[in-house]
Amino acid sequence: MKHYDDNIIRLIQLYLVGGLSKEEEVKLEEWLRQDPSREKFMREIREGQNVGQNFSTFENVNKDLAWGSVVRKGKIEINRSRRLGWYKFVAAVMVPLMIIGAAYYMRNYTASDQQQSVEIAEITPGKGKAILRLNDNRVIELSTEQEKQLDVAKGVAVKSDASGMVYPEQVAAGVTEYNVLEVPRGGEYTVTLSDGTVVYLNSGSTLRYPVAFGADSRKVAFSGEAYFEVAKDAERPFYVVVDDMKIKVYGTSFNVNTHYTGKVQTVLVEGKIGIETPVSGKEYEVSPGQMALYNSQEQTMNINSVDVRPYVAWKDRVFAFEKMSLEDIMTTLSLWYDVDVFYQTSSLRSLHFTGHLGRYEDISTILDAISGVTRVNFTVKGRTVIVSE
Repeated sequence: MKHYDDNIIRLIQLYLVGGLSKEEEVKLEEWLRQDPSREKFMREIREGQNVGQNFSTFENVNKDLAWGSVVRKGKIEINRSRRLGWYKFVAAVMVPLMIIGAAYYMRNYTASDQQQSVEIAEITPGKGKAILRLNDNRVIELSTEQEKQLDVAKGVAVKSDASGMVYPEQVAAGVTEYNVLEVPRGGEYTVTLSDGTVVYLNSGSTLRYPVAFGADSRKVAFSGEAYFEVAKDAERPFYVVVDDMKIKVYGTSFNVNTHYTGKVQTVLVEGKIGIETPVSGKEYEVSPGQMALYNSQEQTMNINSVDVRPYVAWKDRVFAFEKMSLEDIMTTLSLWYDVDVFYQTSSLRSLHFTGHLGRYEDISTILDAISGVTRVNFTVKGRTVIVSE
């Protein structure tokens, strides 16, 4: 069985995104002229035909080409330093190959391939689970796979089911009791607070909140990543306290992420928020379509316009990596799949990647997508992902 040369694979990828130099274009044309089947192959790719319907056509395709199976319809980009490889930037669009890639990869995956590529342990995507800590020190494990009726405070009962947990609408009278909701690595959970505010918590997150808000204001404390849909109430402002920063909310949808060391990232989808920092003492106003990035170490605040979709895609079952560093990507994956990450070469952390991938895919699918473009190697040992050149 013959295989396409790795250099030819690279030329095809560059051709698809218009990145060929004159010299590379000549090499690709010479290769195509040598065999009529190659011309047919390229024509099918250009025309976007479902080439996967005839699997035998791809019996001679090197497994490097099959990485397209793990990439959604779209574009993957890589930005590397010279030290890390033989190009600084390449984009690859392999849409016609997505359908056949997975089948081909499984059919041709030999023991030696496993040594060189990814050794996969029993690692599964995250699921709906959380730990609820009550005011009386009781600890309750929650799962979206089980339905429960819970007494979370005196005279207050909540229901936990497949959609999460919902608190009854009420206003606190007298002493306020607090609950703490912890979502571990490999988990996600949704809670509806007593005012109707809905909070979608991602992996590695903690929310402290009153069982019932008071008559004057609404305040919660948070760390991790969450998407807030805050119920409007002109009489009771809503505050989210994140470390030493406070977000004042005016009936709004926004995403908060504290997983980046020393930074708090707040992205506003709709409505209006104001952010107060301890040093400045002033309130920074954030408008829809903007991201506020607070550096707690340097005590600085930067507000920029962004495409909000990649920042909230996780809530809609998608990993949306937009020119994201490998370090940040692996932080996201480590939280969702509950794995640790070890870099054999520290400089790999700064590599950048763009791609949209299913959040509930097997981790091997995600790693293959990144590896197929970046040429970075991933090895899974137990629950540790080793990243190497």
